[in-house]
Amino acid sequence: MLAVGSVLGGLMALAFYAITVMSLPMLVDREVDFLTAIIVSLATMRSNGTIMLVWAIVIAATLFVAMVPLFLGLLVALPVLGHATWHLYRRVVGPAH
Repeated sequence: MLAVGSVLGGLMALAFYAITVMSLPMLVDREVDFLTAIIVSLATMRSNGTIMLVWAIVIAATLFVAMVPLFLGLLVALPVLGHATWHLYRRVVGPAH
């Protein structure tokens, strides 16, 4: 039962990641609707699957390590991850015209 729950939770997390990894920065950067941003995010996951999965692992590992010292590491980890995600978005999608 634990294995089934873990697999289902992992699939749900992967789906949420695939939908939001590029769409949230795009909604901040450009005047697009949320469906367009989600489509771009899913297309990015499809075309750069390995890189995006490695980035997901980096995010998860960083958050786990940041939570160990009574969640105080999140004060450093969250801004760093946000900044890195922004640069990943700009590199993958390109600057707005």
